[in-house]
Amino acid sequence: MELSSYFDAMSKAKKEYSRCLEPVCRDFGLTQNELAVLLFLRNNPSLDRAADIVSCRGIAKSHVSLAVSQLEARGILARRYDPSDHRACHLALTGKGMDIAEAGSQRQRQFFEALYAGVTPEERELMRSVTRKIMDNVAAFECETAK
Repeated sequence: MELSSYFDAMSKAKKEYSRCLEPVCRDFGLTQNELAVLLFLRNNPSLDRAADIVSCRGIAKSHVSLAVSQLEARGILARRYDPSDHRACHLALTGKGMDIAEAGSQRQRQFFEALYAGVTPEERELMRSVTRKIMDNVAAFECETAK
């Protein structure tokens, strides 16, 4: 497979992933970014700061900030400030947020089961390994082009 075909496949997968999550967004009146925040917090409980979402998911800081504000206003998310460092704001799903995140998580599982149909565990691990190396190369390339 040519590298451009790989990128085309990833682009199509990303579009299908968004389309797969659309019913959850519609049912709960959420934007894709709001659902992404909820799912990230559900799937990564130790990464509970907005900065973690920005760096790990690659969503713009302004989009994460807006999503967090909207979710907090609707009682779906709560901010908790670290008593030892008042600048550190931790995010937590409320009960309502957990319910919504669970609905989104079910759709995520369906998507990834379909995406990986026919792919062996060994092939999945190889793909993770190659993708990790590519991402490391991208990070190194970003550093080089910033000079």
